[in-house]
Amino acid sequence: MHLPKLMAGAVSALLTFPAYADVDWITGVWHNDLFAGTDGGGYTNGLYVSWFDLADTVPERYDVPFLVMPFDGWLLPDPYGELQVTEFTIGQAMLTPKDIEKPVPDPNDAPYAGLLQLRAAYTVIGDDVADTLGVTVGIVGPSSGADEVQRAVHKMVGATEPQGWDYQVKDEPVGQIERTRVWRFGPAPSEEPHADLLLVGSGTLGNLESAAGAAVILRYGTRLERSFGTAAQIVGRVSTPMAIDGGWSVYIGGGAEYVYNQIFVSGGGLRSGQSGDLRHDQYAGYIGASYAWERFSLTFSFVNNSNLDKNATARQRFGALKLGWKL
Repeated sequence: MHLPKLMAGAVSALLTFPAYADVDWITGVWHNDLFAGTDGGGYTNGLYVSWFDLADTVPERYDVPFLVMPFDGWLLPDPYGELQVTEFTIGQAMLTPKDIEKPVPDPNDAPYAGLLQLRAAYTVIGDDVADTLGVTVGIVGPSSGADEVQRAVHKMVGATEPQGWDYQVKDEPVGQIERTRVWRFGPAPSEEPHADLLLVGSGTLGNLESAAGAAVILRYGTRLERSFGTAAQIVGRVSTPMAIDGGWSVYIGGGAEYVYNQIFVSGGGLRSGQSGDLRHDQYAGYIGASYAWERFSLTFSFVNNSNLDKNATARQRFGALKLGWKL
């Protein structure tokens, strides 16, 4: 099954649930290593579309996504915050070897791999604390459509045509549970520009990836108390922090994590084919800026992660462009 059919099926499935009729935000994110002046060698492209449904001052669980519901009761605290957010994301990501001009990839290099995923997340945001629980399901392999998408994007921008997708990893279903908490340290709500500090702790478990890590982010801008919950996504590839409600911000940060398994490099225990030698200790640097109008939000960021494999062929350096639309 090709990418358009898979995407259409996932969208249709989402629209059959009445909870998603009330959508407050839609965002689109494009990650690409071309933004960072590179081409090939690790995480090279990601496309994500998200739907967000927000509820203020709800005293009980608000429209918990069906994927999250089985884990919600024992992985999240009782509702405590002023804002609850339900999120659904459809996305595609891909990994390639360092030299994409070789028709037969180097067996010691990172593999060609594509991922098509559906992510559901539920976030509770209170006074300077935000908790997120997310569940991701999908498929890695030819059914992800990554081959077709990368060829089309590279043709569109005049980049090198990848030659080795015939050797990509085989189809395998994937899943992952993720749990994140964000602590905010800063002044009380103010319309004047100010700074705050965010601490982020995260953990994931699944054949997609199993890891534990932490990050620290320094921000400067306006209405920071309304947008700090979006920082929960900075430790993953799904999204980037964004300004909301007419605010703006610039940020810089760094993080570290221990990665036990990662589907692209080390596999998840089911798939066969080329694999790399996973580097378990991972480090990352983040920098970005975001501006929100009354109905739109625009974010550009740069992420520089350490190499995924010990052979230093699968880096994760990329730029991200995010557009949000408030309905």
